[in-house]
Amino acid sequence: MPNETISRRGFLIAITGSAVAAAAGCRPTNAPPAPTLYVPGSDPKPITPTAPPPTSVPVANAPRDPLFGKLTYDSTILTDVSNLYVTQYDYNNTPEVDAATWTFTVDGLVNTPQTYSLEAIKALPAHEDMRVLECISNPVGGTLIGNLMWKGVLFEQILSQVGLKADATHARFYAADGYETSVALEWITQPNVLLAYEMNGEPLTTVHGFPLRIHMPGLYGQKMPRWLTRIEFIDYEFEGFWESRGWSKTAAIKTKSIIRQPTDNDPVQSGTVVVLQGVAVAGKRAIRTVEVQIEGGDWLPATIKAPAEDSPLAWTQWWFEYVIPAPGAYQFSVRATDETGYTQMTVAEGVFGGAFPDGTDKIHRVSIRSQENS
Repeated sequence: MPNETISRRGFLIAITGSAVAAAAGCRPTNAPPAPTLYVPGSDPKPITPTAPPPTSVPVANAPRDPLFGKLTYDSTILTDVSNLYVTQYDYNNTPEVDAATWTFTVDGLVNTPQTYSLEAIKALPAHEDMRVLECISNPVGGTLIGNLMWKGVLFEQILSQVGLKADATHARFYAADGYETSVALEWITQPNVLLAYEMNGEPLTTVHGFPLRIHMPGLYGQKMPRWLTRIEFIDYEFEGFWESRGWSKTAAIKTKSIIRQPTDNDPVQSGTVVVLQGVAVAGKRAIRTVEVQIEGGDWLPATIKAPAEDSPLAWTQWWFEYVIPAPGAYQFSVRATDETGYTQMTVAEGVFGGAFPDGTDKIHRVSIRSQENS
């Protein structure tokens, strides 16, 4: 049974008496362990827009804001391992696995159960690509998301060795910290499921799951355990730790876009070019367009940098240049459209911006404050 030590999500369930207000068991790597309640727009306080409507000042004719006038999101951005969020249902139990004795077993409804050492896993043909990892409770505009290079073994190689039986419908995961979850068969038998042992060219760190973790395209991190020790194929749906507390049983990634620069309340200079820039993701679906809205006006197209052809699971970067016409407060919104034609349409309200229980696709907004150009 999973360790029942109260976690960040559990703490908030306890103090609110409602799973709807449950916070995530996710936090940036360098965040303090104390539970905190995040309400979008509460830190800092949102600004009531007071600026005049947008003008048509040509970007080429204006100087660049000293802090936010430089375009940087036109080059691929990788998340540093030290800045990748940590998802953990029990922060008091971080396994330090001995690679020499660790084993990984695939069994259950298979024809030929297999157990592998780390050496045996690494002896299989390696695969490396860039892909996003995101927490299901990442709030609107949140940082519980990262884009890294992952290296490991494609799970299809393991499947070819064990052979699934016809009555298998789900895969159940076991981790060294006691965490368990499951997915329907189509998620683990799809292409590009990765058993990862490296991130950004280095072995997995202890907090990020050494020696092995799984990455399944299209799913939030809730479904991709670290410190993986066993995958059991079963003929029923197993309800894991977070699922039993009301979080999604599927945990499929929703389409979203994030403004990374500037952030709420950042100061800019009037009469200068400000470059709004950020990222957009849609799980396995490609991002087709990103649009920016200024002061509730028309949606205007941003420029996008699509992921590399061999990394369809990486995030899409985008940017939008705008001349700040006069001193005042300006509100900017961003939305994305994916390859299915789905477009973000609604604005976040409440705790986590609607992330509970399925993740959020609400529109991200920031307000910046313009002052005289000195």
